[in-house]
Amino acid sequence: MPDVFARLAREGVSVWLDDLGRARLDASSIDRHVRQGRVSGLITDPAPTALLRCMYASRVGRAADRTPSWFPAPAVLRDMGAADLRLSCDLLAPVHRDSGGRDGYVSVVLSPRITNRATDVVNAAVALRARVGRPNLMIRIPATDATLPAVSACLELGIPVQATGVFNPLRHEQVLSAACTGLERARDRRQRLSDVAFVVSFAPGAVDVAVDRCLDLAGGAEAAALRGVAGPALARLAQERQERLLDSPRLRRLTAAGALPPRMLWLTSVPGRSADTRYVEELVCPGTVTAVPEGLLNAVADHACVSGDRVHGRVGDARRRLGHLAWFGVELDGLTTALEQEAARGTRRGRTPATPIATVDASRTGTARDGVRHPAGFAA
Repeated sequence: MPDVFARLAREGVSVWLDDLGRARLDASSIDRHVRQGRVSGLITDPAPTALLRCMYASRVGRAADRTPSWFPAPAVLRDMGAADLRLSCDLLAPVHRDSGGRDGYVSVVLSPRITNRATDVVNAAVALRARVGRPNLMIRIPATDATLPAVSACLELGIPVQATGVFNPLRHEQVLSAACTGLERARDRRQRLSDVAFVVSFAPGAVDVAVDRCLDLAGGAEAAALRGVAGPALARLAQERQERLLDSPRLRRLTAAGALPPRMLWLTSVPGRSADTRYVEELVCPGTVTAVPEGLLNAVADHACVSGDRVHGRVGDARRRLGHLAWFGVELDGLTTALEQEAARGTRRGRTPATPIATVDASRTGTARDGVRHPAGFAA
């Protein structure tokens, strides 16, 4: 195992390959990374979604918003998608077995046409799991008001879930509560809880793009010094929030019944900087997952520096730095809410919800004029 990946494993960090955007599965590449000990999970698109994006973009030079007339028949795409996912799950099956169900998952998004109603999400998840027929298939569900019940229902039915588009503290607490509800129902149905993994993904890069845009508008050396701070800081607070839940009586009862602890999943790609490893390095924390695109995976192997836990013991500093953002008119409540709304819109348009594109209007996030104040949800 390469040294940097061995160090990440020793720190309790699982590395999953973020394989979004490929037209078809590259089985040999995934198999190589798994055998080398680099990755222990996969985030991918099924063939219907990935092919639509890649083929339509190549024809008209832009992202696909609708299915063109020349596109392959839905039944053909369903068969291609199921075959790709089945092969992916089989490649990761040894990891899933050896990790006791913590890792070895293939996380896949559902069709954007059904993400607005919880019942549609659950029905589609059940159908896809049946079609693929593998226990290590995980379903990505956007964490919106409309789909939070689907998170509970899927977990109740024994379907592993990755919740996406979570930026706001209130939303994080809601999705964790929904997960606990689902696991409690699964326990009552006598489901084996060790088979039902749950992860919450957080994209620090999307946060930094939006916050840095606000800081650039403010101008000055002090504002520039805070660029790139917000994403890792919010991630550290999210991990602290997650660990508070892990220590709650509600989750202690679930873990005593065999449930796997929920984990944070960091989406570590940096928009426009494919070799920037700083989120991999800054968010090393036991019991977390780091999702890395293939190009960044090679950069991690080449020059990443892993120097121990970078989350615990830094929460106070994270709060202090987030408080400083208010000096420059950055209102985190409004900004994170806008990021979640953008992620939800991206899901409905068919863009992958795993890493939303930050298009937050800095002029609408609010301005603090009276000194330091912590926005609601981020106070010390």
